[in-house]
Amino acid sequence: MAEPDSIDRHIAHWSRELPDLDPRTEGIITRLQMLVRRMKRDKESGLLGTGLKYWEFEVLHRLVAAGAPYRVAPTALAEWLDTHPATMTSRLDRLEQAGYIAREHDPGDRRRLLVTLTGLGRERWEAVMDRRGETEDRMLAVLDDGEQEALAALLRKLVAGIEADGPPLMPDWPAAR
Repeated sequence: MAEPDSIDRHIAHWSRELPDLDPRTEGIITRLQMLVRRMKRDKESGLLGTGLKYWEFEVLHRLVAAGAPYRVAPTALAEWLDTHPATMTSRLDRLEQAGYIAREHDPGDRRRLLVTLTGLGRERWEAVMDRRGETEDRMLAVLDDGEQEALAALLRKLVAGIEADGPPLMPDWPAAR
């Protein structure tokens, strides 16, 4: 059995106040919540030294997710990022000034603008992704390959069960528009 952790102390504390508390459920859910919180903090700190802010990375990430030629309408970016179009315009101005994106007219409809990822934007996105990968590898290094496979299978089973009763937790990436 694994050594006790801070969540075990949390459960012991709340078990005194809530005698009907299910320690297994509380342990699973609280550990998942705390791991997500930690991963979010680590992802944000992974931006340090890359010159990118979180929202900048998110725009670049959506452009890469759209696939080659990494070109998307600004309205689609605003939708995907749940951002007001005026806010998106301001953000795109800053990203263009930094050289991470270019805006150009759609060859099929010159009235329409498209946002395109530049080589520099791709380089910055890759730098963040490399750092995130290193952070994730370090986090999972306490588990051997078999334990990582088992954890992945259990989490997949949990997600599939939740999705059976509702929408997907991870929606499909929309096609580039």
